[in-house]
Amino acid sequence: MRLSLIAVGIILMSTNVYANSNLGQQLSICAAKTDKLERLICYDELAANAKPSAHIMAPASPKVVTAKPSVAAPVVRAPVESVDTFGLKKKVVEKQIDKIYFEVSAVKKGPYDELIITLTNGQVWKQTNPERYKVIKGQRIFIKSGALSSFLLGNDERKATTRVRRLK
Repeated sequence: MRLSLIAVGIILMSTNVYANSNLGQQLSICAAKTDKLERLICYDELAANAKPSAHIMAPASPKVVTAKPSVAAPVVRAPVESVDTFGLKKKVVEKQIDKIYFEVSAVKKGPYDELIITLTNGQVWKQTNPERYKVIKGQRIFIKSGALSSFLLGNDERKATTRVRRLK
């Protein structure tokens, strides 16, 4: 059984080599044409009729992927990531919220005098640095995005803000 499979494989490979053996002759015929357009058409016809061989590898191109062409359909090329963007995370642009407004439902002090603020929607935010910042229950505050994934807590009456992080 194994020998017959090997024999069939050898026969199939030899027929593929025989089919591509006159490719050199056809290429030399195309190369002999003096008109550029006729030479290009000749090469395109050869490429359309060529059968892929196991020992011939297509040139690798990092920017495009070529789909297998059929007789009537054109070659489809889809862009893939380039060498410059290889390994980088793909950014998905979503609608981002820059600033939210809520009312404070409770304010506590942490062990290092940092504020722990509970909002009316149930979110709990903690001050990341123990600087003085006054927040009272019932006050309307905002939390906005800061640099490097940080968040700032403030209110519209004051220009000062303080850095916070969300606990819950």
